Amino acid sequence: MKKPEISHSIQGSWRGHYFYLLSNDSFGFEAVFVESGGMVSGNILDDGRLGEADVAGSFSYPVLKFQKIYRNRALDPVHYQGMMSEDGNEIGGTWALRSKAGGAASGRWVMRRFTDADTIFQSQEEQKEKEEPVSTVPARL
Repeated sequence: MKKPEISHSIQGSWRGHYFYLLSNDSFGFEAVFVESGGMVSGNILDDGRLGEADVAGSFSYPVLKFQKIYRNRALDPVHYQGMMSEDGNEIGGTWALRSKAGGAASGRWVMRRFTDADTIFQSQEEQKEKEEPVSTVPARL
């Protein structure tokens, strides 16, 4: 039996959740990344009121770093760092933002590669269960 090919590319569609520090509440998002020569671009759609954001950053397996810049310019940019799992299907790490008004927020995040075999109509509960961080992805960088 042939081993499945492992992709250590960030390229493609992803579905994930982010969590605020000291909170178990999760907020979902969908991301599409384009990778070229270690540079990453793309977009993210947050579930709920935050809306769409553009992404710019870098990826060199296993480390992903990017900035999420909301299209609603009144919202502050968010900085993400993460590590890709060995199988190339999950990335998790930390996020942080510094408000122009002087405040700050941070937390953790995790996302999984979205494949053709996944259904777009999964309930939030099913998706959340699938996206709990696993031990192969470090909680902190």
